[in-house]
Amino acid sequence: MGFEDRVDSILSDLLNSGSNITYLSELRDKSIEELSKDRDLKEVLGGIAKDVEEITAMFLESKNEFGTNFVTGLSTGIYLPDYEKGSYKYTVLGGTTSRTNPTDIDTDTKFDVASITKLYVLVLTFKLEELGLLNLNIPVRDLNPDFQNLEDFTLNDLIRLHGEYRTDGNVAQASSYEEAWQRLKTLYLSSNDRTKNTYNDFGPIVLGNTIEKVISAKLGKEMTLNEIMNEFLFKPLFIKSSTFKPGIINVTGNANDLGLPHDPKSRNLGGEVASAGIFTNSAGLMGLADGIFDGKFLNQEHVNKLGETTFEGSIKGNMGVYLKDKDLYSTYTPSEFSDGSFSHQGWTGGIAAYDPHNKIHNNILVNAIELNDDPEKIKNNKPLGYRKAFGYYQSELVKRIMLMYVVKKYYNKYCNYTENIEETHVL
Repeated sequence: MGFEDRVDSILSDLLNSGSNITYLSELRDKSIEELSKDRDLKEVLGGIAKDVEEITAMFLESKNEFGTNFVTGLSTGIYLPDYEKGSYKYTVLGGTTSRTNPTDIDTDTKFDVASITKLYVLVLTFKLEELGLLNLNIPVRDLNPDFQNLEDFTLNDLIRLHGEYRTDGNVAQASSYEEAWQRLKTLYLSSNDRTKNTYNDFGPIVLGNTIEKVISAKLGKEMTLNEIMNEFLFKPLFIKSSTFKPGIINVTGNANDLGLPHDPKSRNLGGEVASAGIFTNSAGLMGLADGIFDGKFLNQEHVNKLGETTFEGSIKGNMGVYLKDKDLYSTYTPSEFSDGSFSHQGWTGGIAAYDPHNKIHNNILVNAIELNDDPEKIKNNKPLGYRKAFGYYQSELVKRIMLMYVVKKYYNKYCNYTENIEETHVL
């Protein structure tokens, strides 16, 4: 097989996995150009990384029509693991934690990732099921005495975001922690429709609280969600940079100085709930990728459920993950990724995307929310124009990631290259 035929074989495998690359000819030409030079893999990837740094700096420096930066700081991570022939971890970060009280973003900075918390909880839930510690087919009311008004809904119904929920009183507007929980415990179904999923926070919050009760009872000691997450997810995957309640030092994305999440329901409930509340960095999301990709932490059935289409025609899956769609602006899961890929996006502006088949992970974590922003110049708490600017950055970034993937696959497959490469660049 000739040089170009080998590249074509890798691209063919990508297409057969469901990857939709509209710029296939361009990717092929660039891959051949990079591979035709007499360089080792680290040099080739380093050259592409320089391009990533340039487009990341442009996004970091870009402003809207009012002269406001879309983000003040960010951390972008790219992870291409190969558990037999070497992995590639690359992180580019820069900027500051805020405009008003700036601290430089560094490798220890933790970002409020809002609803990306749901993805952590989904992986944890599936792991607890594999360990025989959680039965997802039991009605919630039989597991958790605090939620007796959910009819026959099971934990699986919560995961699939069935139904619609109401409470007596707005949890997000409660005046105290005690009042927030009192209101939450009045939760009832206003619709028990199981024919679609309706994105919400209440299902995940109840799921997390039920996990606390079930695991505490089974282990014979009171455990918080964070302690359960540490025991069954973070420690096994060597994740040291993801946590609830991180404190107030070197955190960003939450638009407050309390070390609590931006999300008002989560904040009122104490900041340690399954809908939002985890703070992490690129390394933490790379660690989660190992739990999804390595074939040892989760079985294939559960990996498939992470990216399954729960309802025909929907781009949302279990716990609100985004599935693939032709338009990256609507889904955050790149069409270049294989079928069964998924992503999650948080209100604070970041994303985490995973391709389990081709083993590609990308995250973009940002500080886009400022406490004192002019309400006339923001949308969804972020500067006007943010979504379009972010979408352009992600789409350009993914083009570089796919080029990295092709050249790395070539070296691993045909050059027997086995070195692990890990690099961080500060803008």
